[in-house]
Amino acid sequence: MNILFVHEMDWLKKVVFEMHDLPEMFSKNHNVFAIDYEDLWEKDSFFDIGTIKTKEFKPLERAHKGANVILRRPGMIKLPLFSRLSAIFTHYFEIERIIKEEKINAIVLYSVPTNGLQCLFLAKKYNIPVIYRSIDVLHQLIDNWFLCKVTYSLEKIVYKNVDKIIVLTPKLSDYVVKMGANKGKVELLLIGVDTTKFHSVIDSIALRKNIGISENDKVIIFMGTLFDFSRMDQYIEQFPNILRVIPEAKLLIVGGGDLFEKLINLVVERGLQGKVILTGFQPYDMMPQYINIADICINPFQINGITKDVLPNKILQYLACGKPVISTPLPGLLSVIPDEKCGIIYSKDIPEMIQATIDLLKSKDRLIQLGQNASIYIKKHHDLNEVVIRLEEIISKLVEEKAGDVPCQV
Repeated sequence: MNILFVHEMDWLKKVVFEMHDLPEMFSKNHNVFAIDYEDLWEKDSFFDIGTIKTKEFKPLERAHKGANVILRRPGMIKLPLFSRLSAIFTHYFEIERIIKEEKINAIVLYSVPTNGLQCLFLAKKYNIPVIYRSIDVLHQLIDNWFLCKVTYSLEKIVYKNVDKIIVLTPKLSDYVVKMGANKGKVELLLIGVDTTKFHSVIDSIALRKNIGISENDKVIIFMGTLFDFSRMDQYIEQFPNILRVIPEAKLLIVGGGDLFEKLINLVVERGLQGKVILTGFQPYDMMPQYINIADICINPFQINGITKDVLPNKILQYLACGKPVISTPLPGLLSVIPDEKCGIIYSKDIPEMIQATIDLLKSKDRLIQLGQNASIYIKKHHDLNEVVIRLEEIISKLVEEKAGDVPCQV
């Protein structure tokens, strides 16, 4: 099959997650194309106002060696507001060009405001199915109230008119149905983990030495983008409570983002140099090594409109490496991974999470048991190959159904 994955964020700069995993896995057996949008664009010079020409990148393999995704990035005008507005038109023409030239059989859509309606219109025009992958409550990600309202309205149109919606969690299923999706077209498809990369038998000795962590240290790790809602500033503020009981504890923060500079300053202010280690963003291939340094992995996310229905990919990667996880009880996460039998402990706030961390570090047997539970759970429910096979079945069935329809005249 010839499959087009459509996004509205920067494929090349975005932290590796499912938007890379699935198309790269598909590209080993199918012809895969992707559309993205340079959401973090910058001017190369004062006179740089962008271009409406499409850039092509190939072959791409950010997550899986041997992948062969062809990425096409439609142009835009590099001016505030005009960047998205111009992309509405350049994406329409580029998506149509790919559909026609590459004989696309199906579209997997991850976006709404930038190119969702274009995909719906063109898919109907060329009689091909659109499968929407729901991984977030999209309008909640937008700070501007006006754009938030616009995105909310566009979400309702997209969810009502796509051929299939595959959701990340049961909570997201409830959300898209509430927004107007036909319940019969909604299916749960859990996120997958590449267990050939993320597992517990990984040598991290050299990395431990390079970042100043000894074999006797008790390591707590947070990995990922440091959004404000990550609450890692609050965790650091209370980390001395752990050190008073377990002086050999160290906190390793792998990632960057909005809070990064604040966290650096906070470490200095609290005199935690050497006890709290911030690495900044690191290569994706290094993530399994970093996780395997840990005794415990944490996810202190604040529960809000952005986080409540999601299942953070990092948690599955932690569990795949056989690491116990302590997390706030995000409803979406809780609906998929309910309890300690899956390797996870829930704490309602930061003080409770700090105490849970202390208790767990003091119990070697419990650490081992939770780690074993984690590995078993991931292998049973989140194997990436099984997710790819199921998605392939969904796409193939929809393509066959469309083939029986009379195509629109163009």
